[in-house]
Amino acid sequence: MAKTLNIITAGKNLPFANNGLKLSENILIEKIEEHEKFKSLFSIDKALLDRIAKDMEKNKFDSSQPVHIWVTKDDGGTEHNYLIDGYTRVAACKMAGITMIPYFKHTFATFDEAHRYALHLQTDRRNLSGIDLLKNIQELMGSDYIQSIEGNKNEAIGKELGVSEKTVERANKVNSMASDEQIERIESGEASPNQIYNEIVEQETVDEEATDEQLERIESGEATVKDICKEIKAEKKSRKASKKKSSDDDISESLSTNEGTPAGLNFNHSDGIERPSYRLSPEQDSERTRERKAAYEAGLKKGSDLAYEIYDFILSEIESGKSAEEIRNDSHFADFSTARIYRAFSLDDDQNQEEEQSDSENDESDISDFDDVFEGEKK
Repeated sequence: MAKTLNIITAGKNLPFANNGLKLSENILIEKIEEHEKFKSLFSIDKALLDRIAKDMEKNKFDSSQPVHIWVTKDDGGTEHNYLIDGYTRVAACKMAGITMIPYFKHTFATFDEAHRYALHLQTDRRNLSGIDLLKNIQELMGSDYIQSIEGNKNEAIGKELGVSEKTVERANKVNSMASDEQIERIESGEASPNQIYNEIVEQETVDEEATDEQLERIESGEATVKDICKEIKAEKKSRKASKKKSSDDDISESLSTNEGTPAGLNFNHSDGIERPSYRLSPEQDSERTRERKAAYEAGLKKGSDLAYEIYDFILSEIESGKSAEEIRNDSHFADFSTARIYRAFSLDDDQNQEEEQSDSENDESDISDFDDVFEGEKK
C-alpha cells in the first residue's frame, strides 16, 4: 500500500507542481507578512472566509493553489515576505489552525510590478467590483506604469482590469468626487459605484442648471435632486419639440413654394409624373459611404459597451444573492426599447447624442437622462 504524504508537515523543500510551469515551496504562516496596500486593495468576504476555514478544518489546505509572496528587502537591508495574493486563504488557515502552506516566491523590482501581477491573478479568478474596483483603478492611475503611457490611460487601465474604458472613466469620477458617506455606502454594499456615479452627475446637473425656485424646493425637502433633474429634462425636451416643429414648418413652406430647389434635382420620369430625385456626385457618394461606415463602427462600440454593462450588472446582482427571477424582473429590464435600455444603464443612445450636439450648437444646456436610475441598487 502506498504511503500517504502529508504536504503540510513534509518539510520546507517539498516542491509542488503548478501545471508543470513553476514549483512552490513551504512557508510557516508566522513568517508571512501582510502588506497594508495589498490588504486594503482586495477586501475579504466574511461569509466566504468562514466557508473556506470550515473546509480547511476538514480537508486541509488545497496544495494546488499556493499563495503568492513578494520577497524583497527594504532600504535597511531587512528581508520581507509580503503576501500579495491569498489574504482570504491565509486568514482561513489561521482560523483552521494550519501553520504551514505552499507558496510561490516572486522578486519584483517595484510595488507597481507586484500590484499589476496581483491584479492579473485576481481578475483571472473573478471580476473586480464595488470598492475593490474603485481602489485598484485609483492605485493604477497613480502608478508609474500608467503615468508613463502617452495614449489613453483609461483604456490602458481597462485592459489591465478587464473592464471597459467607460467603467474606468466613471470610477475616476467617483474616486475624485464622491463624499465620505457615498464611499461608505459602496464599501458596505449598500450602493454600487455606478449608482454613486449617477448621484454625482445628478448633483452636477442641479448645481449648473436648476433655478433658484428649484433649489429652494430641494432645501425645504419638497423635492429631491432626482426630482429636479427630471423637471430639467422635461423642460429641455419641450424646447426641443418646439424647435423641431418650427423647423418642419419652415421645410414644408419651402417645398410648397419650390424655393431654393437644389440644382441636382431631376424631374424627368418615364410615366410623366414629376418626382424630385437627387443624384450624388462621386465625391458625395464616397463621403456618404464613409459616414455610414463611421456610424456602423460607432454603433458596434455602443452595443458592446451596453452588453458589458448588462453583463457586469447581472454578475453583481448574482453576487448579492438575487435569484434569476428577481434579476429578470428588475426595473433595468422592464423595457428593452433602445432609448430606455440605454438610459437604464446610463448610456446615451444615438438620438440623445444628436440632440445634445444640437443643443450645444445653440448654446443651450443638456442633462443625462435619469428616468430609469432606481434607488437601492445593490452591488
